[in-house]
Order: sequence, then C-alpha cells, then structure tokens
Amino acid sequence: MNGDAMDQTDHTEEMLGRVLTVGSRTSTAILAVGLVLALLPPTTHLASRLLTIGLVALILTPIARVAVSVIAFARRQEWMFVLCTAFVLVLLIVGIIVAFVD
Repeated sequence: MNGDAMDQTDHTEEMLGRVLTVGSRTSTAILAVGLVLALLPPTTHLASRLLTIGLVALILTPIARVAVSVIAFARRQEWMFVLCTAFVLVLLIVGIIVAFVD
C-alpha cells in the first residue's frame, strides 16, 4: 500500500469510528433520559417515546456505518467493496421492512 492509500484507509476508519461513537452516545443519552423519566412518577408518554427513539437510534447506528462504508468505497473507486457493502445495506433495510410488515 502506498502512502495515499494508507491515508485514505486511516481517514475512512476514523470516519466510521465517529459514526459508531456518535450513534452509540446519542442513543445512550436518549435512552438514559427516557429511563429516568419512566422511573419518575407519574410516567409520561414522553418517556415511552424517548425509549423507542433511543432504541431506533441504536439499531440505525450500524446501518449508518454500512451506508458510510458504501460512500467511502465509492470515493476510492473500490467497486467490488461498493457492491458487497451495498448488498449488505440492502439486506439490512429489507430485514427492517420485513420486521415492520409482520
């Protein structure tokens, strides 16, 4: 690997790490607030909504990582990896759609 390719790989890894960090921290914060509100009497509808939003954010975090990977591979013109990660992304999206339909 030459220096440019290594720099691109490092940048991609940092970007993917940021996506996972932001997603997990955001979902954790939302879940924590929802849990605190759920434990305080009287329980509000807001607590239930925040818990749901936090779980959705947690589920979407790895999906966002795969989407960012597709974009990163496309920028680097690594078409085989684009194809593979796009396929994984489609499978994840189809799985979510099927879960909500049933």
